[in-house]
Amino acid sequence: MLDAEHAFYAGAFGTGLLISVYAMLNGSVRLDRDPNAIKPPPAAFNAPVIGASCVAFGAIGYLITKYSQLDTIPALIIALIAAAGGWIGMTVLMAKWAFKGPIVDPHEELEELQGTLATVTRPITPTGFGEIRYTFRGESLHVPAKSISGDAILTNTDVVIEKIENGVADVELWSVVEQRL
Repeated sequence: MLDAEHAFYAGAFGTGLLISVYAMLNGSVRLDRDPNAIKPPPAAFNAPVIGASCVAFGAIGYLITKYSQLDTIPALIIALIAAAGGWIGMTVLMAKWAFKGPIVDPHEELEELQGTLATVTRPITPTGFGEIRYTFRGESLHVPAKSISGDAILTNTDVVIEKIENGVADVELWSVVEQRL
């Protein structure tokens, strides 16, 4: 049977494991009130960091009290140092690795753009580029465009964006897309 000191450290260890599993299943990305705003939580205060700190504190504290002759206070100090090490280690890991890359996948943005309605602002020629205007995420944008079919497209004609690659939109007449629907 565990005495109070061992139970305390075992409880801290178990709590750390539960927090870590929660972080593993739910992730660490924070959604703000704005559904389009996805931000990483602070690297020094999030579920993985807290979980790692509790695991280190509980594991080291339990092992020291179980297998050494140290008194309660020195064991607690060493466990707190281990917790600080877990905190620092996981904070560095989260800041340098987990939160390093972009949160919005650029491929998702390309997929979201596909099928967007646009208006030709400069005529598209069979052999050259024209220009289109479209609205994406509340922002009005102008980009060079070319016709998928190779046909000329006049100004003020509605088109649909197939893809944007290297800053140039491949477009198709809305009337042609509408017939397929």
